[in-house]
Amino acid sequence: MTIWFAFTAGFLSFASACILPLIPSYIAIITGLSISELENNHIKRFIVLPRMIAFVVGLIIPLIIIGMSATALGSIFTPETFTYLSQLFGFLVILFGFHLMGLLKINLFQREVRFHKVFQQKGGFFTVGLMGMAFGFGWTPCIGPMLSSILILAADLDTIWQGGGLLVVYGMGLGLPFILIGIMSTSSLKFLHFLKRHIKLLSIISGLLLVILGLLLITGNMNVITPSF
Repeated sequence: MTIWFAFTAGFLSFASACILPLIPSYIAIITGLSISELENNHIKRFIVLPRMIAFVVGLIIPLIIIGMSATALGSIFTPETFTYLSQLFGFLVILFGFHLMGLLKINLFQREVRFHKVFQQKGGFFTVGLMGMAFGFGWTPCIGPMLSSILILAADLDTIWQGGGLLVVYGMGLGLPFILIGIMSTSSLKFLHFLKRHIKLLSIISGLLLVILGLLLITGNMNVITPSF
């Protein structure tokens, strides 16, 4: 169940209020096409899809590094110490959930580092991969609540490979919509508009998931979602 939680968290991160509205612009930067070309069905799938895949691969790389680091850091603490830390993290995760539901404002998670000017020109797959890595780091503050919660789960895993693997799953949830856009082309833009109309509901769902996770951490009942990983 941890895997599904991580994947869902990744998708909900994609649908966050500070990323989703800008997705058409990101797609235009990745593909080298203008937004009008995207909206007027001037998309060549065999060109767009490989670029989307390269972007997602680049996006996942920094997440793997962060996940492995979280697991390595978690292994330093004794089980007793980590139990107390888990309870503290639980309170923090609940605060993150309140932030996503709009009940609490945390300015740190309202911003992102943007690289539009760096990647204005259409480049090859290597450049697109680097762009994915740059956006992976740049989006970290924006997706902070969800990402932080997954890192807390990664810190409790046994090996750094498991921690990296958990962040791969999270990255797949975050990156899969880009792959689907490459496959579905213009019709996927309609789906983006649908998500935008329901962004408040998605934020509430995200917040509720984090509140539940926080309560599990505080009560020591993480085994409810962790036995499958």
